[in-house]
Amino acid sequence: MATIVETLSTQERNYHNTASAYVLPNDAVEQDRLDAQAAAIVEMIGGLPCLAPVHSMTDVSRVVDVGCGTGVATLQLAAVFPSAKVYGLDLSNVPDSAQQMAPKNVTWAIGNVLDIDNEKLEKGRDNDRSAGLMSREIFTPAGLDYIFGRMLFLGIDDWTRYFSTTARSLRSGGIIEHQDLDWSFYRVGTSECLSDKWEWHRRVVSAAESAGLSVRAGSNAAQLMRNAGLEVVSVQQFEFSFVPSSKTPNSRAMGKYVQAKLIPQYPELLRKMLGAKGVAGEELKRLTETTLRDLASEEGMHQKYTVTIGKKP
Repeated sequence: MATIVETLSTQERNYHNTASAYVLPNDAVEQDRLDAQAAAIVEMIGGLPCLAPVHSMTDVSRVVDVGCGTGVATLQLAAVFPSAKVYGLDLSNVPDSAQQMAPKNVTWAIGNVLDIDNEKLEKGRDNDRSAGLMSREIFTPAGLDYIFGRMLFLGIDDWTRYFSTTARSLRSGGIIEHQDLDWSFYRVGTSECLSDKWEWHRRVVSAAESAGLSVRAGSNAAQLMRNAGLEVVSVQQFEFSFVPSSKTPNSRAMGKYVQAKLIPQYPELLRKMLGAKGVAGEELKRLTETTLRDLASEEGMHQKYTVTIGKKP
């Protein structure tokens, strides 16, 4: 029987047509994984897609879901804010099914938030229609009431620019919610790091940093928000389990999702990230096999998932 490594190495994957740092595919397999991940995250953080006080927010007229993927959270936000215009922004079109399900208050947009020219926005000179909805309509100065972003760690290679852009686009009193992962792995219920001993992990971290990605996209968000002039309202951390454990019941669904949907995609992720550093052939196969072994080695092993909520003064 073929191993995961052998099977996936022969599959052709489709990717976003973009210069963004984002390394994951954009095809039916990936969209299925994203939907499963979204459901597992909701269960992990308590049953809602967001932790901002959305039900007590008033006069909300414009909302954006940055990196909306398959549009799951966008549709949920549209239901929470039925009177608001809700934008779903991603590097490529969302699936047809999401477009067909979307209510009238949803608008889909294609683009990379990092392409926004803040200087032109402030001076009111970004009127070029080629800039698309991002500059002309979504990220206008003080034009947004709520910004939601989840699992952007593989796509944002300039976090200072990201939070500067989003902060400028929030109205006074507007809310930004950022949910993201750090790259290290820990023992269940602790902050005892397991991944410091893993060769493959050190090399993936090195590749990520070479690409400009942050390996602490979750835990660094609060300070980045403050640097952008935002007030940090709350910071909550959760265990994004890679193996289910009875010790963390809210993360059991996450562990099951990871083993069923995410782990099978790891060979492709490693091929993309380590391949950029010249790793291939037998060396890549060895590192991939070690990765798959380590990521199933201990119940409750997890990454830290941080939800940070900020407010514009």
